[in-house]
Amino acid sequence: MIRRLVAEFVGTFFLVFGVGVSQGQPFTVGGTLWAAQIFTGFSSGGQFNPAVTLAIITRKHITKTLTTTELKEYMLFIVAQITGSIMAALLSWGIVRYAAYFDVALGYNRGEAFLAEFLYTTLLCANAIMAGVLTDSNLLVGAAVSMSVTAGDWSVGNISGGCFNPAVGFGVNLIHLFKDGDHFGNTWIYIIGPLIGGILGGLTSTIFIKELQTQRSKIAEEADVDHQHST
Repeated sequence: MIRRLVAEFVGTFFLVFGVGVSQGQPFTVGGTLWAAQIFTGFSSGGQFNPAVTLAIITRKHITKTLTTTELKEYMLFIVAQITGSIMAALLSWGIVRYAAYFDVALGYNRGEAFLAEFLYTTLLCANAIMAGVLTDSNLLVGAAVSMSVTAGDWSVGNISGGCFNPAVGFGVNLIHLFKDGDHFGNTWIYIIGPLIGGILGGLTSTIFIKELQTQRSKIAEEADVDHQHST
């Protein structure tokens, strides 16, 4: 348990530190996320995101495989993620003397930013779970998540900043609030939007995985029948 919590803390720490010192450059964020996934993912599964954790909880609840012990562990994961985010945001500010933050871009409203965060977090979480279940590879999960984050940053970063992670949004905005006293009012967008996206991502991925597994079973059965006929 301790090792898994430390892995979530360290992975989220590196992710947020990368956001802070690079001021959210998409390739830096995506690359750091993938590297952190490889570095610590074999210990905890490499979630680093409360929305992804919530997506996993949702899937396990739907499939009736969620235990009370697992639920408690996932809640502790979220605490570790938020703690790692706050510590990394503070350190990055100490190094570059710039407190990164997420806020609605000029020319857009809260609803548009909320929708951007919600939609791309849904995509991110669905990809993470499908890659994890169908490939059972942390390397491929990291690639799927990193590409989803990078694509989201390039697509809607000019609207919402491209956060897609409640721990990141809360951590960097909290430090920015203490250092500069501004840009915290819209933080709820980067918490609620991604969390709802996590739930939907867990739901949709479960549906898609079930369909894919059904198709695989049919193909296997047909192949078995053909083999029996040929012999």
